[in-house]
Amino acid sequence: MLHIHPGVPKQPHVHVLGDFAGQAAQMIADAILKTIAQRGRCRIGLAGGEAAGAVYSQLGHLLPAHAYPQLFVTWTDEPVLPEVGQKPGDWQPFAPASNLRTAYAAWLSKVAMPHENVLPLSLSGDARTELRRFGQAFQERFDGGLDIALLDLGEDGRVASLFPGHPALDVDDIALAVHDSPEPPAARISLTIPVLKQAETLIILARGRAKADVADRATRADPALPVSRLLDRARLYLLLDAPAAKTLVSRTLDAMTPE
Repeated sequence: MLHIHPGVPKQPHVHVLGDFAGQAAQMIADAILKTIAQRGRCRIGLAGGEAAGAVYSQLGHLLPAHAYPQLFVTWTDEPVLPEVGQKPGDWQPFAPASNLRTAYAAWLSKVAMPHENVLPLSLSGDARTELRRFGQAFQERFDGGLDIALLDLGEDGRVASLFPGHPALDVDDIALAVHDSPEPPAARISLTIPVLKQAETLIILARGRAKADVADRATRADPALPVSRLLDRARLYLLLDAPAAKTLVSRTLDAMTPE
C-alpha cells in the first residue's frame, strides 16, 4: 500500500493498493466499526460499479455480525429502472445494472443485514415518485445525512451520477434526478453535492488503466471534476489499484528526478 498524503489543503488522501479489493474492504470495515464505536450507529451510502462489487465481496468477510444491527445502508446513486415487485431484502428481480443488486449479490444477501436498516434509492421507473419517497425516508431514518459515502470515479470524472459540467452539480437538495446521463441508462437518481459534503468520510474507488488520467487529475483537485466540490469539507480518500495510479506515479517520479 502506497500512501500519498496531500501536501496542500483541498487535495484527497491517495492510497495505491496492491490488493485493491481486500485492502479497500479493510479500510471501509475499519471506518464502519470506528463510527459505530463513537456514535452507536453508522450510516453509509454505497457506490455501484465493478470495483465496488469486488470490494463488497471482501467486506462480507471482514465486518463482524454484531455490527449489522447498527449499520444503516443506502446508495449514493442508482439508475432509474423499470419497476419490479419486491419485498424488503428481495434483490433478485432487480436488473444487473442496479447498484442495489450489486451490493446484495456480493455482500448484503450473505450476512445478517436487517432489512429495515436498508433504504433503496430507487424502486420504480418514476423518478419523481422515488425522489419524494427517498427524501422523506432519508430524513426520518438517516437524519438527513451519512457518516460514510462510497463513490466510484468514472472515466469522465463523474462521482455518483454527478457528471462534469452538468447542472446537477449545483442542486441544493437531498437527491436529484438526472434524465440525460451521458452514460447509460440515461435516467438516474443521485445524492447531491451538499449531502455528500456532509459525510464525515468520503471514499472514492478507481480501478483499471482507463481511470489513470482522471485519477491523476483528481489528486490535483482539477476544478473541472465534480470531486473538487467535495474537498473543502469531507475527509476524502482516493483508493487506486496500480493501473489506475499509473499516470500519478509517473508524474510523481518525474517530479523527483533531477533535471
